[in-house]
Amino acid sequence: MADIFRKATPNDLSKLISFYGEISDAMIGTPFDCRWRRGDHPDGKMLADAIGEGALTIAEDGGAIAAAVIANHDLDGATGPELPWQVDCPQEKAVIIHVLAANPAYRGTGIARQLLLHVIDEARAADMASVRLSAALNNTPAVKLYESCGFIRIIESRQFWGGVMVDAVSLELPL
Repeated sequence: MADIFRKATPNDLSKLISFYGEISDAMIGTPFDCRWRRGDHPDGKMLADAIGEGALTIAEDGGAIAAAVIANHDLDGATGPELPWQVDCPQEKAVIIHVLAANPAYRGTGIARQLLLHVIDEARAADMASVRLSAALNNTPAVKLYESCGFIRIIESRQFWGGVMVDAVSLELPL
């Protein structure tokens, strides 16, 4: 399990690019394959921007990145305001989860759940109204994780993620 949760710093960028690249490679052809591809999604710019905003959180275990997530207010096609959200709130009161991932060596340890619950606790402490996200429908383990943490399915749709069409589900956790 993680021994610390912390905000990523610019010094973490190269490790995070490698982390997400390795995860993207490891997902291909598995139940976790949500069509991320090394260097495409998430890319270095997305990660660097999230670090600069203080939006990228790392779960560390002995100095290694065990899991990481971006949590901010940035909308995408699967989390936009036009969806039938249960919580009607301004964009700045909704936390959007992006690219939650666990190092394959930590799968089954609960690290993704631990990091997700950490982000939810931070959102509650900041008096946010809702936590929202989208996930690839074929990423059954991720969808099950979100639903087991109280997220509610809002809508299923086809989305372009990095130029690839993906069947996705948008989920929300009212706070």
